[in-house]
Amino acid sequence: MELVLKILILSLFINSCNGQNKTKIIEKSKEGSEKHIDDENINFSDKKYLIGYLLNIDGSSLSEHPIINYLDCENEGYFTMHFIPKSDTLKAFWKDKYKTIYTYEYDDLKTENKYVSSILKNNYNLYNIFLYKINKEYIIKDSICSLESVNIKGNTIANIYFLDQTNNSWNLIKQVRENMLPPYHDNNYFLKLFPKLFSSANVLKLSENRNIAYFYDYDLDQDGIKDKIVLYTNEEEKGEFERIHFGLRMEIKKGLPDNTFKTWYENNNIIPKNNFNCATEGFSTIVFKNNYFTVENQVCSDYIEISSYITFKVIGNNIVLHKYGETYFDKANHDKKIPSKTWTQKDFNEVNFKDVTEDFLVKLSQVKPKK
Repeated sequence: MELVLKILILSLFINSCNGQNKTKIIEKSKEGSEKHIDDENINFSDKKYLIGYLLNIDGSSLSEHPIINYLDCENEGYFTMHFIPKSDTLKAFWKDKYKTIYTYEYDDLKTENKYVSSILKNNYNLYNIFLYKINKEYIIKDSICSLESVNIKGNTIANIYFLDQTNNSWNLIKQVRENMLPPYHDNNYFLKLFPKLFSSANVLKLSENRNIAYFYDYDLDQDGIKDKIVLYTNEEEKGEFERIHFGLRMEIKKGLPDNTFKTWYENNNIIPKNNFNCATEGFSTIVFKNNYFTVENQVCSDYIEISSYITFKVIGNNIVLHKYGETYFDKANHDKKIPSKTWTQKDFNEVNFKDVTEDFLVKLSQVKPKK
């Protein structure tokens, strides 16, 4: 028995150290003994599981927060990923405001997935993300296996995982006896089970008396020393979502050999201001490749959702606009194809980072790109 216990402890240690996206067992069950877990190595962040962001639970009821459902009666069981907002403002948005902004048929899950996923994109840090899983042995099904037809046995043991966003790993933090299917748990269920995870709801960091909305570490000038891009919250906005998506001030800090940083460039007008046209507007993310980086934003014009891509090139100490692109989505006619547009230096010559503003890009977009 002692040998078996040593082997179990060793295997758990190896699994916990073996890369990212692995699940880890970090708490025993209420009864004080380990329950059978058959999914230690499942990567719940794999694309095959992320098959649709929804609020719709069963067509007649809505969740208080975004969810993802996955069902496999023969192998992986039944689980729901729950995105629990950390702030009251965000809770109110999903519970009330979302339904007033987005209108579509209740069973149009494709459209619902598009809207919900666009709001969640690059904003996972605003949520505590749980995964509530029922293993296959507790599932009751008829001749078919579907979300509408399955049920679970009495006194089912549910495994609850938590996404550690610092290293993108899933931790098994609790096992509970439950009779409720995975999608039906509301915000309070997780708040009551894990109050400590919600005790520090203000996740934004303070720097020089200013809140940081996002920061990125990357070697922009390819000199072997990482630089920083920092985006500060817009305190003129009242809502938490709006403060970290609209009118953000951007600062680029150059990394120095002594592990310090100095301000390199600043731009207060590159992230669109809040025009109240649609909820998916504002800052999305920044992506990097070699000595290029692209700032991605979204704006709306009538029923057209515009995704913009502002790409800069770093040449020594200079950062200049390389190209600007837009893609379009017609929210009133999802099947309509609208050609994308790209403007290059043929259209704007040399423009420094600090001179690229929302007004500059609006004027540029009104001119037909040169080929």
